Amino acid sequence: MQINIAGRYRLRRALAPRVWLADGPDGAPVAVKLAPQPAFPPAGLRHPRIVAVLEGGIHQGDPYFAMEYMDGATLRQRLDAGPLPAARAVAWMTQLLEGLAYAHGQRVVHRDIKPSNLLLDSRDGLKLADFGLASGPGAASAHGTPGYMAPEQMRGQADQRSDLYAAAVVFYEMLAGRRPHEGTPFQLMQQVLTDAPPPLPPACAAFQPVLDIGLSKSPSGRFQHASEFIAALHGN
Repeated sequence: MQINIAGRYRLRRALAPRVWLADGPDGAPVAVKLAPQPAFPPAGLRHPRIVAVLEGGIHQGDPYFAMEYMDGATLRQRLDAGPLPAARAVAWMTQLLEGLAYAHGQRVVHRDIKPSNLLLDSRDGLKLADFGLASGPGAASAHGTPGYMAPEQMRGQADQRSDLYAAAVVFYEMLAGRRPHEGTPFQLMQQVLTDAPPPLPPACAAFQPVLDIGLSKSPSGRFQHASEFIAALHGN
């Protein structure tokens, strides 16, 4: 495809809406995202479990970001085939939490943890992507993805514990093959605010105490830091 971004990136094919595989200035593959509005680019976040932003700029009036190219599937694509073996779920969950521990240490709250924002490489390593809703902890617009948003995020407040709630939803989905709450956006909001999640399938019951904490309605009842969540996953 003979479309160039800022004269530096030649687009090859679409990877997702407004995200393209492209050839970088040195010919190496990169992912280029054309953002419809200014986003929060985590250019300063450098961690093995976070997709690196290589460069940002403006193309025909819209921001673009050149990012590390991940040559595997998304976690969403993997979960569409059904639940994961527990060992695989724990491994990927640990990698996600390692990335969150670093981001939270930089006072960055992602606010949109979900399987489609978790990218895999050809060696089945997982990295966190798309910080388009990210900001510091505190009040902000109640944006996010229904079904993964923590109760307080629906009310316009979020901090690192909100990300950990969303991570717990992802872990539940890895093990059970479904989210703890399902339905329309309005139904999801009501369930997240008031209903206890269904228990895990019996084969995964060993992780129920971890998810009871991770999915607590109250931020104070959850893991306070990603490191605590990792320790609980591994029985420490």
